[in-house]
Amino acid sequence: MIIICFLIAIIATTIGASSGIGGGVIIKPVLESFNMFDLKTVTLLSSITIFSMAVVSLIKQIKMKDPINFKTTVTIALGSTLGGVLGEKLLKFMLSLSSNSKGVSILQSLMLIFLLAVVYVYINHKDKLKEFKVKSLILIFVVGLILGALASFLGIGGGPINVAIFALLFSMNTKDAARNSIILIFFSQGAKILSIALTTGFSSYNLKVMPYMIVGGVLGGFLGYKLNKSVSDKFITRLFNMVLIFIILVNIYNLI
Repeated sequence: MIIICFLIAIIATTIGASSGIGGGVIIKPVLESFNMFDLKTVTLLSSITIFSMAVVSLIKQIKMKDPINFKTTVTIALGSTLGGVLGEKLLKFMLSLSSNSKGVSILQSLMLIFLLAVVYVYINHKDKLKEFKVKSLILIFVVGLILGALASFLGIGGGPINVAIFALLFSMNTKDAARNSIILIFFSQGAKILSIALTTGFSSYNLKVMPYMIVGGVLGGFLGYKLNKSVSDKFITRLFNMVLIFIILVNIYNLI
């Protein structure tokens, strides 16, 4: 089990850090398909792993002085921080309504399938669609709030959705959107983890594989950043598409 979780973590975060998907959108449905943990543990393990990946990738971005629109990034990060806390509270509320988490898991899978299908269609037709350059700080904050809440509730980091929104609203190419997506993941998942630590704590979670998944996330952050810098935007888009299709199929499998 430890080896499986480590491999899932390092593969998912390597792909996630390079393409902006983040890795959680891979980790959560794959872990669910193995039936090793309950839903809230799967969600937390996914969040902790991708947060570890985001820390490493963000440090690399700062060290290499990658171009970032500071005003936009800080505003959307603040929104995603609040959204991360709200999404975690929503998940707890939904789980408290029923003694069986299966219904919440089904809802998450259906939402993921729909959102990822929309993202897939958009990414592959964005050249034919109008893109915007949003400058209103209030609107940017609201975008961050919604993305952070979605990412936290679904336990996926929100990478694919982030990339599509960054491309649509801020006219970013796939590689730039991927790097900004990692920043958003850092703040939303960090806020979620901190919220749990300051409220219920971690005693009710089965976290025996957590150290191994964190190591996988850290290594994935390094490898993914190098991959992002060494390949073309076209390759990143192709990788992004393949992962989206894979995740949609895994979620359909989990529903069946």
